[in-house]
Amino acid sequence: MLAACSNKAENQDDNNTAAGEVVTRNELPVASPDDKGQTEWIKQTTIMSSKPMVIDFFADWCPPCKKLSPILDEIEKKYKGEVIFKRVDIDQEAKLALDFKVKSIPTLMFVTPKGEYQTIVGLQEQQVIEAKIDELLKYSSK
Repeated sequence: MLAACSNKAENQDDNNTAAGEVVTRNELPVASPDDKGQTEWIKQTTIMSSKPMVIDFFADWCPPCKKLSPILDEIEKKYKGEVIFKRVDIDQEAKLALDFKVKSIPTLMFVTPKGEYQTIVGLQEQQVIEAKIDELLKYSSK
């Protein structure tokens, strides 16, 4: 069940993240001050949060994103109050998607309150996402 769409905003020659690949980064990318609010969005949405987050990078034209949406709705209900869920339309927030190096969608970003994160690319089964959230909760409680 690993399907992904290419990010139209991303340079296709640099697309080396495979569907289903987990990418770990030690810190969030830093946006420059002229990014029209992106720096503030990153601070308010991720680093300043006291709860872990799941950020879904998607697009309306992406079939795997459409299939993932109801799965995320169910997961969001299950983890309500424990995890913050955000959805980012890459067509509306292309600069933000590029700042986070989103090359294919759907991309799920699992962010700790410290700003450390991992990503999973492609359509995932509910139990895979929930296992990643459980891991995120354990790590965030340390």
